[in-house]
Amino acid sequence: MTHQVISCFEPPEREAFTDLLKEYYALMISRVEADGGDVGEGGLAIKEFWGEVDEYMPSEGRLFLALGDDGEMIGCGMMKKIKPDTAELKRLYVKPKARGTGLGRHLVERRIAAAREMGVKTLLVDTLKANVEMQGLYRSLGFEEIDVYPESATYQLLPQLLPIMVFFRMELG
Repeated sequence: MTHQVISCFEPPEREAFTDLLKEYYALMISRVEADGGDVGEGGLAIKEFWGEVDEYMPSEGRLFLALGDDGEMIGCGMMKKIKPDTAELKRLYVKPKARGTGLGRHLVERRIAAAREMGVKTLLVDTLKANVEMQGLYRSLGFEEIDVYPESATYQLLPQLLPIMVFFRMELG
């Protein structure tokens, strides 16, 4: 499967992107529950993303979409500044049919390059302990595991997940 990764300069088409987010959140919730965690009654709300979508648009953020041959959204990755020189990577997702193609790595690399262009010095990211694929990818790209960073959007929204979360940092120099 071939893919194309594009940078969004305005929010993506709402219905199709919401469908992609639903897949992402279903996977994350299943991993949280498998690890004994609880996202609570509100779950991981898609409305949270749409309420802050502008934070992922240039100049303070980036949203990359991966499109398949037929134009279908097959992946995404986002980033937003949380301090003038610090950004957080969020919501990396690749549909099962596109996994193993290098797309996840490509989406992280594009966000690293965009962070450098934005003058970001430190990239932060959180993931679940059960998300071993992401941990391996982040480590292979030079991220270092760290203690919780209090600006973590996931930690702020769902602090009860701290025992099943892992945090990483990359210094861009």
